Amino acid sequence: MKARLGLIGLGEMGMVMAENLLKKGYPLAVFDLDQKRVKRLVNLGASAVSGPDQVAENSDLLLIIVRTTEQVRCVLFGENGVVSASSLPSAIAVMSTISPVDARKMAKPFQNKGIGFIDAPVSGARLRAESGDLTIMVGGDSGIYRKFLPIFEVIGRHVVHVGSVGAGQTAKLVNNMLLLVNMCVAHEAKALIEDTGMDHDTIFDLIRVSTGQSWVIDNWNTVAGWWQHYSPGTALDLLYEDIDITLQLGEKHQVPLYLSALAKQLLRY
Repeated sequence: MKARLGLIGLGEMGMVMAENLLKKGYPLAVFDLDQKRVKRLVNLGASAVSGPDQVAENSDLLLIIVRTTEQVRCVLFGENGVVSASSLPSAIAVMSTISPVDARKMAKPFQNKGIGFIDAPVSGARLRAESGDLTIMVGGDSGIYRKFLPIFEVIGRHVVHVGSVGAGQTAKLVNNMLLLVNMCVAHEAKALIEDTGMDHDTIFDLIRVSTGQSWVIDNWNTVAGWWQHYSPGTALDLLYEDIDITLQLGEKHQVPLYLSALAKQLLRY
């Protein structure tokens, strides 16, 4: 018998994850402020509830994938938050990208109640979410990780347990730090290619089979689209939020992150 799942957050990633879980026959309770997205999932077999506490009461395992640290905190501890539910799931996975320090703080009240808590941020963008090919970086107790593993294997291809609570967030932040720096140098490369009279598509095709290859070059049309179709709250803003958390982490651990700070300023300003 499949575990009853709860999912809070039906944005670009959460919506696709929910659809994939429903296709695999998981009972799924969902909550999001966007009722159109909720109704779409109800039509696919999900059950809709009135708040995070209701999701918690109707799930054995709970997934949270909202946008920011503050939204995660509100879902867990705010009005009608998970912590106020009359019954709690056996374990919670925060799949949003948030501060690892905050992840550990959020875990404590649930761990004190005997509720498992892991952080499991994802990487791969929407296309890989649709195909179930996400990378999932998990921090937390290995036993809780194993509870979620069958669910994670539905929505991701590369699922890695990297350490204790907060470690998944650190791994994701390092990944996005490299992404941002790569975006910066790829943008400079494109400008140099074009200013010397060459076609950047031709040269990028060459780079894809050379030592300068990177995810940014391989997916340049997607990355360029983040700039061309920018609107507040979309992929670039999320990446900038992540790099802010990364720089704070570097400050906390007294690790200088020169290129990361420069890349943020060059690309944003």
